[in-house]
Parts: sequence; C-alpha cells; structure tokens
Amino acid sequence: MLGSVLFFGRKNCKYSDKLKKFLKQNSKIFRYKESEYINKKLEQSTLLKLKIDHIFCFRSFFILSKSLIKNTKYGAINFHPGPPNYRGVGAPNFALYNNDKFFGCTAHFMNSKIDSGKIINVKKFRIKKSDNVETLLNKTHQEMLKQGILIINKIIKDPKLDKMKISSTNKYQWCKKLNSLKDLNKFYEINRNTNKRNLKKKLRATIIGRHKPYIKIHNHRFILQ
Repeated sequence: MLGSVLFFGRKNCKYSDKLKKFLKQNSKIFRYKESEYINKKLEQSTLLKLKIDHIFCFRSFFILSKSLIKNTKYGAINFHPGPPNYRGVGAPNFALYNNDKFFGCTAHFMNSKIDSGKIINVKKFRIKKSDNVETLLNKTHQEMLKQGILIINKIIKDPKLDKMKISSTNKYQWCKKLNSLKDLNKFYEINRNTNKRNLKKKLRATIIGRHKPYIKIHNHRFILQ
C-alpha cells in the first residue's frame, strides 16, 4: 500500500480513469487533479502545504513547479507518450512521418525541465503500416497504462525505491531536441511544392479528429479536409 499519493491525469481519458482507480485502491491518502487543455494553470500553493509521498502524472497538461516536485518524499514520476528520442509534444506525428519501425512510452522521474528526468523504463512496440495517429496513440496509451501499473506495483512492494536503484539497469537517454507546440503547428503545414509521396506521409502523420494539416497562401491558412 502506498502512503499519500497525488495523481495528475486528463479529463475524459479512460486510461487516466483506470490508473486513477488503481492508485486510489492502493493508497492510504489519494488526491487527484485533472487537466483538460494545454496551458491550463495549476494552483500549487495549497499543494505545497501537503505531505505527499508520491506524485504520478499520466497524460496531464499541468506543468509542475520545481518546488512541488522537491516537496514529494519519494519523487514524481511521469509517463511520457513517446520514446526518449521524441521529447515534448507530437511524438507519434514525427514517428509516423519518419517511417519509424518502433514506437513506445517512457516512464521517468520528473525534474524542473520537460522530459529530461532520469528514465525508469521504456516500453517499445512495433508500428504497423496501417497505423495512423489515432491508432498509434491508442496503442501508446494502452501500453502506458500497463507500464504505470507495473512500476507502481514495484513501488508498492518497496516505497523507498530510490532513483538510482529503480534506474540502475536502464540504457536509454533523452535526445537533446525538445519539440514544442510551435514545432508541431509548423509540422502541420504542407509545402505547396511537396511531392505525392511526402504528401501521403504528412497526411498519415497529422490527421486525427479535428486536427488536420493546412497550407498557407498569402498568410491565409486553408485546412485540408
């Protein structure tokens, strides 16, 4: 059984809800904060007054302060929807466009920088030729949930498991480039001179729900349907 847990998840996400349920069943004290959009502000002053043993982040949009992370007894763990060679946002988009054969998810300790803390575990799986952004994200979130439960079960057995012990056999390192939302928005733009092959790749790597690629003509944006 875990002690005091603070969990950051995402609104209307079935995988966040499943991990939330698992953590609630295995924590003496459980607190939950959910986010619903990028750049949503988190009021952290009240949280800093709490005694927290563990923080877990799963698909959360919140950016945690260094003070809140340091205030946690055993550390804060994030589950990143991408392998370490894709930091930041847009990991599945870039992987599909680059015709990567494998994708994955990364569990890591959190620090003051985005996707840069010590890596705990990387779960990898094959990308199928039939995959698009939606199917790849669904697979990733499923694997993230399995990864989360596996790691949390290890911590339940040994709550004092420290960063060096849990990461001692890990061979992965984060890449230097951090992809921002600005980078992803730029990636969605299609060059009007692109060839048919690259257009097909870009369409596969960008279309999901209301998110679609666009072209710009004289500073006017035209969304491709």
